[in-house]
Amino acid sequence: MKKLSILFVIAVVLCSSCKQKSVPAFKADNFSTGKAGEMILAIDTSLWSKEARTTIYKVLQQPQPAINQIQPMFDVLEYSNKDFLASFTKHRNIVQFDFNQNHGANSYELKRNPYTSPQIQVVIRGNDRDSMLALFLQHQDEIVQAMYDNDIARLQNAHRKLNNPEMEEKIKNKFGLSMTIPADYFVGREEKDFLWLLYRTPKNDRFIMIYKTPAYSLTKENIVAKRDSITKAYIQGAVQGAYPIVADLDGFPLCKEYQLHYHNGIELRGLWASVRDKMGGPFYSYTMKSEDGASCITIDGFVYAPQEEKRDYLREVEAIVKSVK
Repeated sequence: MKKLSILFVIAVVLCSSCKQKSVPAFKADNFSTGKAGEMILAIDTSLWSKEARTTIYKVLQQPQPAINQIQPMFDVLEYSNKDFLASFTKHRNIVQFDFNQNHGANSYELKRNPYTSPQIQVVIRGNDRDSMLALFLQHQDEIVQAMYDNDIARLQNAHRKLNNPEMEEKIKNKFGLSMTIPADYFVGREEKDFLWLLYRTPKNDRFIMIYKTPAYSLTKENIVAKRDSITKAYIQGAVQGAYPIVADLDGFPLCKEYQLHYHNGIELRGLWASVRDKMGGPFYSYTMKSEDGASCITIDGFVYAPQEEKRDYLREVEAIVKSVK
């Protein structure tokens, strides 16, 4: 592994829904367009004040939670409603402000797959701009979460097209879990109840850990302590005696209960650092109890990408973790 001094940036984090929205069925012949983390804002700028547009952008470009640099949740492409309808209806994530004095009562609608798949389109329609903005702010958590989940769905769909059936079978036999693993991942280390998968490029590394332990109480402190003990035992750094741990920062990692498919568990978002080294980056993990309650299973994705933006890499490993069934 390469080395990197970590500059930890504590970003403002918007609280969002703890329940995963059901992923809509894909239309195999009609995939949506757009780059990773990208969205369309359809708004007629001349009709809105600078202050109102600034408020909208603050919601859509709030910082991505728990990464060691400030990056927006979404890269916003702004177009007029006319241009949007002409050319961009197949984009994956859309927020549309349709203001017209001839419209009736103000309304909010979140549509799933209206033009293509996977797609989220939010339409705020009305004849009063202040009320329309208030509707947007009222539903901001739902909007951001829906578009974020849609980004994860896009990645999972891409992973299913180029998956690794042999690795998926290994995980099924070893842990009793069904997951989608992209073809580029290979085994870095395997022990009785531990599997470490790696995807390496000249510029960055992405990792997936899966491990099973005897059951314990699923608190943030216990999950962090267990993760640190596992990485100390099984993941050796580039320097003798180095290994990754969860970074000890005020307020991190972020922790919440999360329902993933039929699993009930705990989600952690945070930063990892290295003992006796200067490496680090973001991680996302999900911990749940086994069906019989005798074990805890953690699926953990983490990223090492020195001198690169990390948001999209983190979402890639999060999509893998969230593919568990």
